[in-house]
Amino acid sequence: MAIIDRIASTPRAAVEEIHIRRPGVYVSLVVNRRQRVARVVDFLAGNFLQKMQAIDAAALKEGIERVYTLVEREESLGWLKVGYAREGSIPAYYKRSDAYMMGHLVSANPPLTEEGIPEAPVADTGRAEKTLVAAKKLAAELSAPRGVRAEVVDDVVAAIRWSSAKAKRPAWLDERFGRTGTRFHISAKPAKATAKGSEQVVSIELQETFGNAYLQPAVAPAKPEDAAFLRAALEAAGDDLDAREVTCVFALSPAENVHAAAAFLAAGYKKTGLLAKHFAGDKRRLDALLWTRRPAGA
Repeated sequence: MAIIDRIASTPRAAVEEIHIRRPGVYVSLVVNRRQRVARVVDFLAGNFLQKMQAIDAAALKEGIERVYTLVEREESLGWLKVGYAREGSIPAYYKRSDAYMMGHLVSANPPLTEEGIPEAPVADTGRAEKTLVAAKKLAAELSAPRGVRAEVVDDVVAAIRWSSAKAKRPAWLDERFGRTGTRFHISAKPAKATAKGSEQVVSIELQETFGNAYLQPAVAPAKPEDAAFLRAALEAAGDDLDAREVTCVFALSPAENVHAAAAFLAAGYKKTGLLAKHFAGDKRRLDALLWTRRPAGA
């Protein structure tokens, strides 16, 4: 029987870390309760079937609907054989090597392949392609707003500006990607109150060990004017991270949001993956686009 240890758990925590230990299996689940997903951090090589069974059992108990992990190429083959899909890649995630995003949907009665393993998740590639086509057109017209003011803001200011009570939607600023990492936020807002477009905030999670950074928009923009300010926030974050000699930046956005995709494209990001049902929507789970950015000349 697996021994499950809860780390830094609180009843209202958006993110909780759970350790699963049993012979041959030692993994950590970084659980995001808002999105009902968990990132798998693996501490032991091999034993993929045992890992999958232990992870699925814990996920079902915790109400998790999707799990995913980042691995190097050699490990990705093992996860493929137990029903995980290779959904994207993050160049230079480990400084000298790329990371592969492997995803898996959790179900008490999953559809099985002829080999008897759970079928790998499949994203809606047609819908995502339509988003990208429209986003490329918008990005070409998405000039940087005039009079934009970009600045670093602390946790308190970011939480106040993007609280669920004020914005009437979940705040993402406390939804960690990794187990550790320095966290800071960058805001881009109009210098004049009468300007079109609203303030956009991005949260940056810096993993100094690997020299990479996860970038998270507070909310997905709903109109072109907001997308322009998100672009400004992304570019300001890029300048900051370039100065820190970060080797790669990666981010996720809802695969159906044209405005968010346009902002990432305009800010120099490339789409390097499509994740099946990664976000929890109002009525159904939503696919996510994986975006990556390398410093100039990298």
